[in-house]
Amino acid sequence: MTHLTWRARRARWLVLVLVLALAASSVAARRRASTLAGEWDVYVALSARPHFGFEGWRRMGFAHFAGSDSGSVGWLRRRTGEPMLNVANVSATGDSVLLTQDARVIMRAAWHGDTLVGVQYTNGTPMDRRYRLVRRATPGVVEQTYQVWTMAASDSQYATVVDTTTLMPTRDGSKLETYIVRPVGPGPFGVVMQRSPYRATNPGPGRWWASHGYIFVGQLVRGRGKSSGAVEEFDYSTDIQDGYDAVEWAARLPGANGKVGMIGHSDEGRLVWYAAVSAPPHLAAIAPSAATSDPWRIVPYAAMAFGPINVDWACLMRGRDMATNTAELDIGEAITHLPLSNLPQRLGCGQVAIWDRWISHPTLDAYWRARAASTFIDKVNVPALSLAGWHDDSRGPLDYTDALLKVKNHPAWHLVMGVHAHKGVDYVAGDYGPQARYEYRDLQLRWFDHYLLGRNNGVDKLPPVDIFVQGDNTWRTENEWPLKRARATRWYVSSGGNAQTSSGNGVLDTLPPRGAVADTFTYNPGDPTPFLIDSRELEESLNEDYTALNATRRDALVFTTKPLTRPIEVTGEMSATLWASSDAKDTDWAVMLLDVFPDGHAERVQDGFARARFRRGMDKEVLLVKGQIEKYDIDLWFTSKVFAPGHRLRVSISSALFPKYDRNLNTGGNNERDSTFVVAHQRLVHDAAHPTHVVLPVVPR
Repeated sequence: MTHLTWRARRARWLVLVLVLALAASSVAARRRASTLAGEWDVYVALSARPHFGFEGWRRMGFAHFAGSDSGSVGWLRRRTGEPMLNVANVSATGDSVLLTQDARVIMRAAWHGDTLVGVQYTNGTPMDRRYRLVRRATPGVVEQTYQVWTMAASDSQYATVVDTTTLMPTRDGSKLETYIVRPVGPGPFGVVMQRSPYRATNPGPGRWWASHGYIFVGQLVRGRGKSSGAVEEFDYSTDIQDGYDAVEWAARLPGANGKVGMIGHSDEGRLVWYAAVSAPPHLAAIAPSAATSDPWRIVPYAAMAFGPINVDWACLMRGRDMATNTAELDIGEAITHLPLSNLPQRLGCGQVAIWDRWISHPTLDAYWRARAASTFIDKVNVPALSLAGWHDDSRGPLDYTDALLKVKNHPAWHLVMGVHAHKGVDYVAGDYGPQARYEYRDLQLRWFDHYLLGRNNGVDKLPPVDIFVQGDNTWRTENEWPLKRARATRWYVSSGGNAQTSSGNGVLDTLPPRGAVADTFTYNPGDPTPFLIDSRELEESLNEDYTALNATRRDALVFTTKPLTRPIEVTGEMSATLWASSDAKDTDWAVMLLDVFPDGHAERVQDGFARARFRRGMDKEVLLVKGQIEKYDIDLWFTSKVFAPGHRLRVSISSALFPKYDRNLNTGGNNERDSTFVVAHQRLVHDAAHPTHVVLPVVPR
């Protein structure tokens, strides 16, 4: 009897606990539903589900919700004002929240602390991204496009018509899929051409250019779409001559005035430079944006270290038409396995010919030089406008400008660098004010108005450099590149012998090194020093937060200045010089420059990389002698940034930045095909005879 009473009491107690829990849950749900009211930043991550490895959450919009607990009305909008989700109803069950737009479109979300995370569905199918709402204090402001150039431009007065897609013949009888959009009228019109590995049919840009009085020509390269050539042969091997043929063909189109301008973003921009070095007579000007640099500089290699995250691009390009989606590929997990050579198969992409071809050329050989526009840069004879941003990873705008300026009697040039990443300013952390967002087409249109249509709008008389100075958050014109007034300033690393992690005694200073002569660390390819990158984004130059990694990774040396007492502007191209030794036959050296804020968080500014076997040239491999000190000169990319008072400069030195660069296996063998590795014991030297340092172009203020 006593036993039954105990069971009954226990049952009643459990019921009471459950009721109280449900009541508390209901109260919490109602409280959270009510706290949805107000203002929010909207962050977006690729993929409808979390994946292994680092995921980038990008502030791409803002949200507002009214104050009712249920039936609440609100919206999510992009930072530029376009709607992401118009919310007609909000309902909550426990921590789950349903945001309903209509019968077709909903967002299923859940509370995680004080943030709301969800996935949008259309007709029951999830979008390939997730959303995170983080409360903000003030309403979001629609970001307007800033006009870097303010002179008048051709307006959209023309009706447009789309020609039937045609196959353009090349000199060897091949055919290239070509799409044409025309302005309605007698002309003659300038021609704007965009050659692409991605698409020929491009209605949005096509109608935009045609409405402004230009014939737009979109074209697919060989091995893509309906263009001739097997997909297995696609590797840009014929695009210098094909670019020539395409320009000359486009110049003869009915209604054309015989002058062709070329545009293109990313690899399309590289195709612009391929055409320009062929010097077609009717090419009048070029204006590529974020043009991909030479293939040994950034894609697929960077300083001849392979980039494994390029597998996303390779998988996209594995067929004649682009794969519809790679956001759900588990790249972050797959790249942890060896060998690297079979990564596409591990991801389910099958045999990818261009990947295999990349792997087959691990040194700077004739194959890469033939596909490097800078090899033939002295052939370019038309005005070149190069556009990008300081957080863009393409490198081409600076690389091609630098190469062009070394040519005697080079053509007119103009460089425009904003704060953008490769896919735009939305990927860059922070708020850079009302001038941060600019549109490439606004400048390209004015460039072509002058060079294709002959309008005296003054673009040829502008100072040749427009830069957005981060920190000042304003645009500035310059008369040369690099800036003559910038002072190449050495910042030396030194320590008391314990520079491991940010809590060590590593120091960065303009004074020569003092204290201990060296620092040591261990590099294990099985656990390489991370580079924070979402492997599906293909964004390799973002200002991610490295605070935690600087504090915890003992395979990286950290050197930090004292808090700055005055602002320091760094504008230009940077470098590093290291003296180091290793007990391995081959290894890597990576240098990262960071901005440490007064609250302690450390944002990446830029980084550079050197593979030891290429220290005497990327066209030959020279292995290391155990323990022998070697000098490494490292390209540290570029920036324009004001480091504010109270901030500190930091340099981190390691032997990996994975997966931006593939792991050096330290064996002296093939890093892409081998599966075995050894641990390397590293020694960074910083004494009077070996003053390891970075060089920053400091602009007097």
